[in-house]
Amino acid sequence: MNRGIALLTFAEILDDTRPGSHRVACRNGERIDLAQLRGEVAHNAENFERLGVRRAVLHCEDGYGFVVALLALLRIGADIVMPPNLQPGTIAGLCDRFDAIVTDQAASALARRIALEPAAPSARPFRFDASLSRIDFFTSGSTGAMKRLEKRAAMLEREAAMLERRWGERIPDATHLGTVTHQHIFGLAFRIVWPLLSGRPFDGAVHFAWETLLGQLPRGAVVVSSPAHLSRLGGLSPIAPERRPALIFTAGAPLPAAAARDCTAIIGGTLVEIFGSTETGAFAWRSGPDQPLWHPLPGVEVSSSAAGLLQVRSPALADGECCALADRITPAEGGSFRFEGRADRIVKVEGKRVSLQKLEQDLIALPWIGAAAVVPVTGERVVLGAVVALSQAGSAELSRLGKFRFERLLRRALATSHDAAALPRRWRFVSELPLDGMGKRRSADLLALLEASA
Repeated sequence: MNRGIALLTFAEILDDTRPGSHRVACRNGERIDLAQLRGEVAHNAENFERLGVRRAVLHCEDGYGFVVALLALLRIGADIVMPPNLQPGTIAGLCDRFDAIVTDQAASALARRIALEPAAPSARPFRFDASLSRIDFFTSGSTGAMKRLEKRAAMLEREAAMLERRWGERIPDATHLGTVTHQHIFGLAFRIVWPLLSGRPFDGAVHFAWETLLGQLPRGAVVVSSPAHLSRLGGLSPIAPERRPALIFTAGAPLPAAAARDCTAIIGGTLVEIFGSTETGAFAWRSGPDQPLWHPLPGVEVSSSAAGLLQVRSPALADGECCALADRITPAEGGSFRFEGRADRIVKVEGKRVSLQKLEQDLIALPWIGAAAVVPVTGERVVLGAVVALSQAGSAELSRLGKFRFERLLRRALATSHDAAALPRRWRFVSELPLDGMGKRRSADLLALLEASA
């Protein structure tokens, strides 16, 4: 088992353990060292404290700006809220959970917004108590409503230590780059926290286009991506062998075989799939073509409940906690397991967890909708399809706008609180939803309606 290096804690990042000249990050090709980070954290922490910030929404597009804000909030002991986005519907649902929004986005419409401020480098080291702050993440629970998940800095530190033990020796001085946002628990752990605590540099940008990431890829790097992005490599030229990364991590959904082949041919490096959740953080991995078994990370114990559902004990959880997930598994030798599929109505679309129930609830809340059913439609990629029974007002609006413009109206209405990947792409408007003899909806009937409308 690899051991890697000894990681620092959040409290030790800005002390005198590492020199001020130590490279922390890069942004737009510019090197950022520890002295710069110290200065900006100290300045913004003083500003937050002066403004009386105690509970802050944290959402930054740039990874380095995110780290400045995170450490500044931890330094003053403020609680941190990590929303998936800053869409109006999302912020409205959190209105009683924060007194400020700390962001690098120029969104003047955001109430209680505080912008990060630049500051001069500082050679003065300092420590703080990161245990005072609570970090709240949000995910879709079994009811479809947004579910709050409380974490502490120590849990993120222990997850990074597991990753370092497993892969650290393979990437002694690698730069971490990625296509996934740090507002997601996977991107946060692999793109930001792990390199920050281990002393490796990270790239602040989220690369939405492969051309920009591959164009500045240093040799032996760590690439953090997702199946949604890795499925869009086709047509790119293979990069030179001397510039290939050491490791490519992907999570969020099973990686299609075609995407894995494209990744190996075009990018190279060792491709590793990560199994995890917002609740648990990363806890298992697999690598290699046609590998069905998942292997626990160091210190993780995986078991199966009497109902065949996944149970996880991990250092990244609260001490002694066992987390039960709605994933069906079959245990294998050595603690490994085979994933048999989801047991609830949370599905993965482009690597994002989507609650079908929440989508249906939000559709029914619209004045044009009488009833709605949302199902995943599989093909080259998974998309969502909605079978909708219209209200009288909805029938009138459909006649006035036409199908195409009416679908766009519904998607815009949902987009106030759902990511674009979560929006239905296939629609069928009916007088009533199909029900079986027991009064239940069957996915096969819904899919047949959607296919007929394609």
